[in-house]
Amino acid sequence: MKTKKNIFLWALYDFANSMVSVVFFLYFAQWIVIDRGIADIYFNLTLTASALLLLLTVPFTGALLDKSWRRISGLRYSTIASVLFYGLCSWAVISGQNVLALIFFTIGLYSYLLSFTFYTPLLNDIASQEKRGRISGFGIAANYLGQFAGLLLVLPLSNGTLNFFGASPRAETLLPAVIGFFVFSLPMLIFFKEPKKPVLKISEESVIKTTIKETKLLLSASSVVFFILAYFLFNDAILTAVNNFPIFLEQVWKISDTIKTYLLLGVIVTCGIGAGLSGFVADKFGSKKTLMTILIGWIILLPLVGWLTSFTIFVISSIMIGLWYGATWAVSRSLMGDISPKGKHNLSFAYFGLAERASSLIGPVIWGLVVTGLVDLGSVRYRIAMSVVSIFVILGVLALLKVKVGGKS
Repeated sequence: MKTKKNIFLWALYDFANSMVSVVFFLYFAQWIVIDRGIADIYFNLTLTASALLLLLTVPFTGALLDKSWRRISGLRYSTIASVLFYGLCSWAVISGQNVLALIFFTIGLYSYLLSFTFYTPLLNDIASQEKRGRISGFGIAANYLGQFAGLLLVLPLSNGTLNFFGASPRAETLLPAVIGFFVFSLPMLIFFKEPKKPVLKISEESVIKTTIKETKLLLSASSVVFFILAYFLFNDAILTAVNNFPIFLEQVWKISDTIKTYLLLGVIVTCGIGAGLSGFVADKFGSKKTLMTILIGWIILLPLVGWLTSFTIFVISSIMIGLWYGATWAVSRSLMGDISPKGKHNLSFAYFGLAERASSLIGPVIWGLVVTGLVDLGSVRYRIAMSVVSIFVILGVLALLKVKVGGKS
């Protein structure tokens, strides 16, 4: 179904889900750690818990998708669950209930991440192989445009200009973002056209056997194994650093949420540019070569940003790092599509999504242990943590070297 309408709806959904992700990313982390005084390790453990839930379910959903399930149906259910639990989390935050907020955030994040199991494989339906890189780039660009819109939407709430619920400014921001996510996701959920598959009755036992069998076949392709490993490793570093970035800004630089918002808006602009441009570069020079170049940049940038002492240079570096951030996801999606065995795209992307978020099993724990264990060092512990996680990018590069595209390294 390679129609302009489907491409637009696919990109619009990326716009929608990014609105809620960026607002929770910036304000929930700060609310629970800074405002409520909860230790960093507990916030990071919510990321690990959602990854564990994902680990238990993604392989089975991928196998079912390859056999009979429609992706759009799964996307509808997971999106509704995301809206529900993120909404409940917003209510708990407004009510000042720490434990419930953490629980609902964990389930909401899991539902949000699960949605990509159904969403990402649709790329192969809406784009031919020669255009997959640029269409992926369009989706990522729409994602960052949605982040831009989400931050602007809640800015009057975060700076105290508006107050709807009688709560703190950071607590006020979450529910409007959830509503925005729901509204802008509706066109995709209602109007996207996917080819119908015959409905088959499959037992749970059959699903388990099929999953094991299909996984063995998938993992027999060594390039898929090495790429998933590489993605797990470098994504571990990047996601961990990004998820803790608002707390890093608060603890290291002591800047206001308004300044944080403007800084992130600048980063988002370069993210969108990086996503769009990298798609064309990957199509021209190859996804693997492009991704390798991007990762070498990350090895330099993470420690650099962590140890800069000039705020002006830090701002410039952070904004420029957006080029790498946007490019990483666009090119990774494209490379996964290039190396997926024929007939195994859904299962391949299921493990791709699992690798993307399963990195939260390790990275956040290490970050949390560093900043919690070195509390006597003050803000320096956050700089150390930024450098420590960059080690995973180096390991990811070593694994990526083993990946072959079209029989070539």
